[in-house]
Amino acid sequence: MKFGKRIAVLALGAALTLSMTACGGTENKDDSSGDISTAMEKLNAVSSLDATMVMEMNMSVMEQPMETKTTMNMSCFNDPMKLKADMTMDMGDLGAVDMSMYAAMDGDTYNMYLYDGSSWTTQAVDMSYLQQYDAKESMNLYLESGDDYTLDGTEEINGSTANKFTGVIRGEALEEVLAASGATSNLEASVGDLDLASLYSDLGDLEITVWVDQESGYPVRYAMDMTQMMQGMMDKILAASAEGEDTSGMLTVDKVNMVMDCFNFNSAADFEIPAEALGA
Repeated sequence: MKFGKRIAVLALGAALTLSMTACGGTENKDDSSGDISTAMEKLNAVSSLDATMVMEMNMSVMEQPMETKTTMNMSCFNDPMKLKADMTMDMGDLGAVDMSMYAAMDGDTYNMYLYDGSSWTTQAVDMSYLQQYDAKESMNLYLESGDDYTLDGTEEINGSTANKFTGVIRGEALEEVLAASGATSNLEASVGDLDLASLYSDLGDLEITVWVDQESGYPVRYAMDMTQMMQGMMDKILAASAEGEDTSGMLTVDKVNMVMDCFNFNSAADFEIPAEALGA
C-alpha cells in the first residue's frame, strides 16, 4: 500500500496548491465588458485593501473521504508595498495547519517573513513570488483572464447590492493562470517526472463569477467551481506516479469551490511586522 500512502500525500499537496492558485499574477488580457473594465481600473488605483479567501475541497482517497477547508485573510498595501496573510487549512480528523506571512520592501529588496506554527524564517524574495499572496493581484488575475462576461442579475454581497457577472477562463489562458499562480512550486516535489506544462494542458474551460458593487464600482467577490479541473490534474499526477499500477477510482474529487471577498478599499487597517519575525 505504499502507493496508497503516496496518493494521500499528493492529495494534501494538491489542497495547498489550489489554495495558492487563488493568489497569483499573469499578463493583462482585454475583456469586452465595460463594467468589468471599469472595475479593473478602480482596483488598480487602490492603495490598500483587505480580503478573505475560502477554498473547500472534498475528495475520496481510495474510498476514504478527505475534506479540507482553507481560509486565508490578507491585508495588502501599495507604495510602499507590504503584505500580511494568515492561512488556516482545516483537514478534519487529520488536524489543522496554521501559517502566517508578512512581507515588506526594504530599499530595493523584498523581505518575506514566514511563521509555520512553531518558528519564524525570513528570506529576500522577488516581487513576482509575493504576488501569490497579494489579494489585489489575485482579483486582477481572474478579471483579466476571464472572457465573454455577461450580466447575470444582482445579489447582496456583504450588505451592498452588486452586479453579478459570469465569464469563462479558456484553456490557453487557464494554463497561463495556473503556471503564474505559484502552484508550480507546491507541486514540483510530488509530480515526479511529469512535465508541468503537460499537467496544465487540456484542462478545458473554467467558469468564473465576479460581483461588482453597484455604488462603489469595486469588484467585491469572485467565485469558481474548480472540481472538474482538479480531477483532471490529479488524474495526470496519479498516472505519472503509478509505476504501472491501475489508478482508476483511487482518487475522486467531489468538490473544489473557491470564493474571495475584497473589502476596505483604500482603508485597510495598518499593521506592523512582529518583532520576533524581524529578529528571525
